[in-house]
Amino acid sequence: MLGWLRKHRRERLLREPFPERWEAYLARNVRAYERLLPDERERLRNDLRVFIAEKYWEGCGGLKLTDEIRVTIAAQACLLTLNLPHDFYPNVRSIFVYPAGFRSVQRRTGPDGVVTEQKVTRIGEAWISGALVLSWTHARDAGANLDDGRNVVLHEFAHKLDMEDRRADGAPILEDEAACARWQEVMGEAYRELVERSEEGRADVLDEYGAQDPAEFFAVATEAFFERPHQLHRRHGPLYDVLREFYRQDPAARVESPANA
Repeated sequence: MLGWLRKHRRERLLREPFPERWEAYLARNVRAYERLLPDERERLRNDLRVFIAEKYWEGCGGLKLTDEIRVTIAAQACLLTLNLPHDFYPNVRSIFVYPAGFRSVQRRTGPDGVVTEQKVTRIGEAWISGALVLSWTHARDAGANLDDGRNVVLHEFAHKLDMEDRRADGAPILEDEAACARWQEVMGEAYRELVERSEEGRADVLDEYGAQDPAEFFAVATEAFFERPHQLHRRHGPLYDVLREFYRQDPAARVESPANA
């Protein structure tokens, strides 16, 4: 019964015309949108409407939520699942948005087992519990800048894909055992290489932040896959291929390779 009601609500929502001002938000704040094929744009518009309607949104730190904020974040989140069988991130119930960076408590366990807490400034967080926190300034700037290899929305929602099995281990749910084996082989090798290169100060297209652990590596690799696909394909071909197979997208094919890539 609940499934039927949800399906009915979604169908009724999508019968409404897409708001013109939302199209303007996409054109201004989500540059990846202009690179999609017409049918992909339509699917993204539909997905983001359902996503916005079914999540709880809250402005924090004095931020007043607007349609522009919701559309900009939702479009980037739904870009990841554009060609995946999905149900609109069922492990994301709430999205909290701050005006800019926000303070968060970071807990670390030392080799002696002692847990210490430290306040740090963050621009995004994904929690296994179902919440996700973002900086609006960074989410907006990330969507408008498609070429720097960094995107906090893609990063945090990649974590949520990773967490669908209730574990943050850098391995999202894959199709079969063969895909799992291929993933472990390619991602493991690329992760170890990034750790080595980061220790030597030689990180390249992949941000050295991904050297922290496999979960961060998957999130960083996702950013590069969508934002710097030609560079990633040239430098880490097998890694690009497994991400292309997982996301069922080929970002490098959507845009000509830049002359200086």
